[in-house]
Amino acid sequence: MKKQLFILAVILSMASGCSDNKKAVENEVPNNTLSDFDHKETQYYSNGRRLYKTICQNCHMENGEGLGRLIPPLAKSDFLTKNRADLPRILKYGLHGPITVNGVEYNQPMPANPKLTDIEVAEILTYIGNTWGNGIGSFTTEEVITSLSEKE
Repeated sequence: MKKQLFILAVILSMASGCSDNKKAVENEVPNNTLSDFDHKETQYYSNGRRLYKTICQNCHMENGEGLGRLIPPLAKSDFLTKNRADLPRILKYGLHGPITVNGVEYNQPMPANPKLTDIEVAEILTYIGNTWGNGIGSFTTEEVITSLSEKE
């Protein structure tokens, strides 16, 4: 019963908002139905959504579409798919230098987020990986720890 109430709360929080945000909310629906997630994934997704809004949304926008040719999109991003193993390091330590996302080159530095815990990195990436048409799935803390321990 608690799981069903939690899932309902997540769905309602995603669906709520002003009518101006209707398109953004529709684009934010996870690729998997929440019933496909286990309890841990649902919790990671929900926490990741909250953290994304606090940490990432100012640059990558509410709908994950980025900012023109300045900030790359996270929505339907081929970069995420091709670089899954590197994403925890990029999120925590930042990124400098040119990258190509969906055929467009971007060269704006991404700031580091060194205060994020391993679980927060996994939560944010679980949210991004299951939203806006991305098909990279959920992240575990173990996967994040492994990625962060690897040298670039």
